[in-house]
Amino acid sequence: MKKSLIFIFLLVSLSSFADAGNAYRFNLTLVSNSGDTINGYIYHYTYKKFEQTNLKDKRFKEFIDKDTVTLYSSISKVTIGELSLDFTKNEFKKTINLINYSQIGINDFLDFGVTERLFELSDTEYDLIKINQPKSVAIYNEKYAENCSIILLTWNNNIKLSAHKTEISEKIESFSDNLGKHNDELNNYYIQKKKSLLDKNILLIFHCDAL
Repeated sequence: MKKSLIFIFLLVSLSSFADAGNAYRFNLTLVSNSGDTINGYIYHYTYKKFEQTNLKDKRFKEFIDKDTVTLYSSISKVTIGELSLDFTKNEFKKTINLINYSQIGINDFLDFGVTERLFELSDTEYDLIKINQPKSVAIYNEKYAENCSIILLTWNNNIKLSAHKTEISEKIESFSDNLGKHNDELNNYYIQKKKSLLDKNILLIFHCDAL
């Protein structure tokens, strides 16, 4: 699909999600076999439905159906219109083995549907996020990425995004005659544009919904 090419162009780390099924975010408190306690979020994509009976430690482990999971100690939740996104960075990310935890408390969980929810950012990108909600614009062109959009975000009210949206839209359209022919050029454009926008306190992400 053309969508996969955009993944390469934008050089972003996208969560892997199925084209059907369920997607959950769990906020957990875990107690290790040695008595140590940690807190964090895990994201789980599955065809199974989470039920209240899965709240017990053993049943929860059976529901997750894997020993090794990625736990995020902190996330920043951002709402853009009707779209809700979570942002984190590598510092907050660790891999744990559920076998090493005798108690798993589920503080809350969210069924967010099969869509892109979590974005792992660089330190510089993550530092842009503020408490207030951002200004944003979305750029969509189904010729290149069906069900996917480029989103520009800024927490600076003095920054205008419309000119950048127009430029990116026109650049994408200029390559519409032959995507394969312009792969490298479009790739380089996205890399440089992402960097230049970051210098202007604008975050560029690529968001997808399941087909």
